[in-house]
Amino acid sequence: MRGGRKNMKVWDYLCGLIAADGHLDEEGYITISQKDRRFIDKIVALLKSAEIKISSLFYDKGAGVWKIKIKDERLYRYLVNNGVIPGKKAHVLRPPSSAVDPLWYIIGFIDGDGWVEQVVKRAGDKSYYYIRIGIKTKSKELRDWIAQTLNDLGIRASRADKSDGYEVHIDGVEAWRLVPHLQNPTHLERAQSVKDNRLSLLF
Repeated sequence: MRGGRKNMKVWDYLCGLIAADGHLDEEGYITISQKDRRFIDKIVALLKSAEIKISSLFYDKGAGVWKIKIKDERLYRYLVNNGVIPGKKAHVLRPPSSAVDPLWYIIGFIDGDGWVEQVVKRAGDKSYYYIRIGIKTKSKELRDWIAQTLNDLGIRASRADKSDGYEVHIDGVEAWRLVPHLQNPTHLERAQSVKDNRLSLLF
């Protein structure tokens, strides 16, 4: 499956992506960091489609990641107005305003700092396989908003409290509803490789 961009709300996607895995500094710069150059290239294309100017694109050898630096007052203000604050933000991320498309914000958050995994459940001598999309944040308020919003959208999501943060899990058929929207190549490749006994429920 490939990540689709039909009817994509780019600014809302970027808001979720940067909330998850970006950084705002006090001087007005926005930094997006990713290990996968393919994903960086997709983000660059999205920024250009939204007419957001890129200040620089470079590989940070020390951190082992590609970085995009942006100086755009409109985007910076949009992020701040939707719960992303300058500096260390992990514990104090807030849910975005009602003006943001919640689905595209959540898709961006998953692409930035979520994961796709194979889950195996064993019952007696049988094993059952299904896909899981996971999200983790240190902000309980944001985690609860994501879980509730997905449920409000008709996508069943569960919550889990861990020692190092708060998680949302979207499993099986519900996860497959989100996969076509994902843009992160690593997530898409992982989705293509998983086994899922519940796939027949989609057809």
